[in-house]
Amino acid sequence: MSKSSVLAPISEILRAYWKSDRWMLLVVAGVVFLSSIASVAAPYLFSRLIDRLPQDGFAAALAWGFVIYAVLLGVSSALQHMVQYLSFMSAENLGFITGTRFFERILKKTAAFFVEHNPAEIQNASSRGRGALTTLVQLGLIVFIPGATQILLTLVTLGALINLEVAAIVVAYGIIAITLTLISTRRARVFLDKAIEAGQENARFVGNAMNAMETLRHFGSHGWMSRRFTDKAKDVRDNWRAYVLQRVGYIALLGLGLTIQFAVTFLLLLPRYEAGALTVGDIVLFNTLMLQLNMPFEMIAHAIDDVARSRAALTPLATMWAAPEERQISHAPSFVPSEGQIVFEDVGYAYDNGRGVNGISLTAERGAITFLVGETGSGKSTIFKLALKSIEPEAGRILVDGVDLVGIDRADWYAAIAVVPQDVVLLNESLADNILLGRTRDEVRLRRAAEKAAILSFIEALPDGFETTVGERGLKLSGGERQRIAMARALYGDPAILFLDEASSALDEATERDIMEHIRMLSKDVTVLAITHRRTVIAETDQVVDLGAERVPNH
Repeated sequence: MSKSSVLAPISEILRAYWKSDRWMLLVVAGVVFLSSIASVAAPYLFSRLIDRLPQDGFAAALAWGFVIYAVLLGVSSALQHMVQYLSFMSAENLGFITGTRFFERILKKTAAFFVEHNPAEIQNASSRGRGALTTLVQLGLIVFIPGATQILLTLVTLGALINLEVAAIVVAYGIIAITLTLISTRRARVFLDKAIEAGQENARFVGNAMNAMETLRHFGSHGWMSRRFTDKAKDVRDNWRAYVLQRVGYIALLGLGLTIQFAVTFLLLLPRYEAGALTVGDIVLFNTLMLQLNMPFEMIAHAIDDVARSRAALTPLATMWAAPEERQISHAPSFVPSEGQIVFEDVGYAYDNGRGVNGISLTAERGAITFLVGETGSGKSTIFKLALKSIEPEAGRILVDGVDLVGIDRADWYAAIAVVPQDVVLLNESLADNILLGRTRDEVRLRRAAEKAAILSFIEALPDGFETTVGERGLKLSGGERQRIAMARALYGDPAILFLDEASSALDEATERDIMEHIRMLSKDVTVLAITHRRTVIAETDQVVDLGAERVPNH
């Protein structure tokens, strides 16, 4: 994935983060600056006290000097820990912003997106991306800003008090250390990207397996599932192992560089000490500052490694973030169906595999149920997708009360219609929540919708009534009960247009007959477009559109 594609979601999220937490970030920056000053001032004071010991002995002034030195150490340590906790608190807010912004983007994706990505894969991308962004911000607050500030103050102190050559050597070592890290990270990144990709594929596989667990068990597919998962898990492990081995070689070089740096600088300083140009305190100050200085250099070098890992972990989130979204119509006039008439005029659509529909012309209106019938693959589901704005016609047009469906805003369209799908999706929430789906609760409408869907008596017989939890994917209910809940969900909103996709396929004949008779009564005021393979549900008063081969030549 391109660098700009990864940066797009990061920049949007970080702008929102800055707007939300800018005062906290400014406080952290101030604490970092004070901490860096204290960490340099403490060893400087200690070195001056060491030089005065042979002259003054243990005088009261020196004792107070050591007390101040101890205070500086305590202040520096306290401020450093304070930065860590403040950055953790701020990073949690960043995680909240990342999660909510990503979820908002996912809700806008096209239907094709949810065909290509399952929930486990999306959740994995969200979790990894949130963690990666949190890590990046914590690195900035805990490593890069404190490290750069401390390096600058230490170099100024070394150059002013001891030797510019020493400061130059330290700078050279830092540049070499960071450059080696960049080179090593770039070479190892290929393994990192492969590990992230394999982990994402495993998440996708697990999500698919969970959705089809019962079927997989029935066919004794445990071994196949285990092998598939293990193979991808090995890819993750092996690529991480290769990545780490690449980094181990770099660490050895860094240690060698540190040894050379100290050796060279001490060889430069000792002659100056013998000549009286440096004191014991200066040597102590140099040694302390060098040890302190190498820590931020190493932290920055390691942080570059963490940045590379975080970038790789952000890739799945950025890929999903950039996926096509449903087209939003700007300045579209408000639309409310009056007659509810749907007209397909010579409509055509082709999928990437060449299949689709062509030359479809039909009219659905109030007064009767309009049934779409035909062999599997004849285009019934495609017509539904076109009518639901999941896809748009490539030829012809769809009119609703004379208005082209392409020009109707999705929010207005979805407010006017309701859908009962063949594969009912229920949340692991209460029956009421599954019917309402976030809509305002009206007890009268809720009971009326349940009654129309022939499910009210069943609900009232349950100990918790409408508050009964249905289980994961509604598995505590039978297939027929799930379909009736979906029917109640659709009818609750008093839709102007109702789409039924094999909505009675899981019902027994008596229940099916009762529900369809009620829908026929509704069809006087509601446009009903239905798909069915069971011609027994069709009455003489219904309109039938038979999608024969001559109407769908791509099949």
